[in-house]
Amino acid sequence: MNVNIDKLIELNGLLSLSSRRKHKVVLDPGEEYKNIKDLKDENEDIVFDKNEWKIPAELQIFVDELSKNSQLSDEDKILSVFDKLCKDYIYDDNVLSYIKKVDEEDFGLPDWYGRDINPDWEKNREEHNRRVCYEISRYLAKSLMEVFKDNDKYNSCILWDRGLTHYFVGLTCNEYSLTLDVDDFENIKDLTRLKTGLTIEGIVILEDNEDKFKNALDKFNKGRNRYAIKKIQDEIENKTSNSSTENQNTEEIEDEDIAFLKNAVEILTQKFDIDSPGLFEYMKEIIDIKIGPESRKKVWKKLNGKSNEETRYMRCLVVDVNNQKFIIDVDEKIVRPFDEQEFSKENSEFIPYKKLSRDWNEYYDGR
Repeated sequence: MNVNIDKLIELNGLLSLSSRRKHKVVLDPGEEYKNIKDLKDENEDIVFDKNEWKIPAELQIFVDELSKNSQLSDEDKILSVFDKLCKDYIYDDNVLSYIKKVDEEDFGLPDWYGRDINPDWEKNREEHNRRVCYEISRYLAKSLMEVFKDNDKYNSCILWDRGLTHYFVGLTCNEYSLTLDVDDFENIKDLTRLKTGLTIEGIVILEDNEDKFKNALDKFNKGRNRYAIKKIQDEIENKTSNSSTENQNTEEIEDEDIAFLKNAVEILTQKFDIDSPGLFEYMKEIIDIKIGPESRKKVWKKLNGKSNEETRYMRCLVVDVNNQKFIIDVDEKIVRPFDEQEFSKENSEFIPYKKLSRDWNEYYDGR
């Protein structure tokens, strides 16, 4: 892939118009860009990444095979890489325990958490599949560059929203311009959605005059549900219709909403093997739609490591139903009654969301 810097500048311009936010084009410092010297030194809209882009060994095998596949269209290859990453990796929500709000719209994170990394970090990340946007965007951008390494019409980069401390990927060619984001923070991430067979929502088409990519994306999404709660409702109805009726005459009838939440957790974990961050996102959206966002609040659960550098935190949910509180413990994958006095217990696992404030010098080693 002989990257055309001018095309990336055009892509970034389209994105700015669409999102009403300014982004930076981020390039791979390990690549050579023939026309990079033509840019003015003061062009701050294009920067080189902190780290060279690399592809994990197993993903490299997939990419190599995909690049040789003459049966798939270019559009299907793009979707295949996106789908592969969404199914192989999960979101590392421990990063959110470090996020700091700068003002009403801007946030900050320490660069060492996935952006400016070292060999020790990379080695520790090989022990699991949790990733943040900085890491997985490199995988995606580099994979696309590898797939189209012999096709100069494609140009790929990372796009950096500094205010939201977020990386995602841009791809442009003569026919269309796209952004690809596997972990859009505003919605259930495609890292979770595709594991349960939902539609892709993280690919935004900025330009596609002949609907070439739109048609491929529509074909991929055909027959998939867009709405997470609809998916779960269908699964619960199917489960109920196939279950025995022997427990229908129990003395205590459980609240309908709580029963729904328990069924949702069971289906997401047992049928789809959804990870804890994905379970949080799914259940948060289900509660907001079915019960109301005012009924729930986020809490942290502490996961002790062997040292402070290995200790991390994950998000859980407390929901109030008919003046009784329940916790959705996404680590244990259960819904149970909850008393806020648990926050005050010595060595409590759970911490009120706003009570946790991690110093950026409180280093986490990536495990």
